[in-house]
Amino acid sequence: MTGARRIIFENRRAIYVIAIALIVNAAIYALVVYPLAQRVATGEQQAGEATRDLVAARKTFESARGTVSGKKEADAELIKFYQDVLPPDFSGARRILYPHLDQIARKASLTTKQYRWNPEEGRTGDLRKLTMTMSLTGDYGSVRKFIHELEIAPEFLVLESVAVTTETDGDRRLNVLATVATYYRAPEHGN
Repeated sequence: MTGARRIIFENRRAIYVIAIALIVNAAIYALVVYPLAQRVATGEQQAGEATRDLVAARKTFESARGTVSGKKEADAELIKFYQDVLPPDFSGARRILYPHLDQIARKASLTTKQYRWNPEEGRTGDLRKLTMTMSLTGDYGSVRKFIHELEIAPEFLVLESVAVTTETDGDRRLNVLATVATYYRAPEHGN
């Protein structure tokens, strides 16, 4: 017998025990440890996906909350605009346009030749528009001052159009046709 065979033969019980232990270890690894490791890896992957889903859901929730609070703020601002800025009725809108626009024109050194009302008709809902077209005369600086005063006026005035022409007799005075509008609230069945 060779040396290696003799050692194996003399220590066969220990070698059988070691071989059986290796087989049992391999079987335990194959039947218990490896499946548990796969389950843990799958669980970690699912936990990562759940965390990402949770973060996405929180972002969506915060966005929805922001939309709801933004809508509430917008509604409150709209109510405040309707109550504090817009005239309450047709006569209030008319008072904002005239004599107020005539005063702005005089302050800007413009002369009012004529004016015309253009109330909006046939509109549904409770928001109405009243337009006033004014024919003015003055120099360029006065026209600029008039437009500036309209823009900084605390009342809700919309300068819809400005048409400027020159006098035919060589004078430096300009003819201005300005259309200014404001809005007011009106009940559904009347002015």
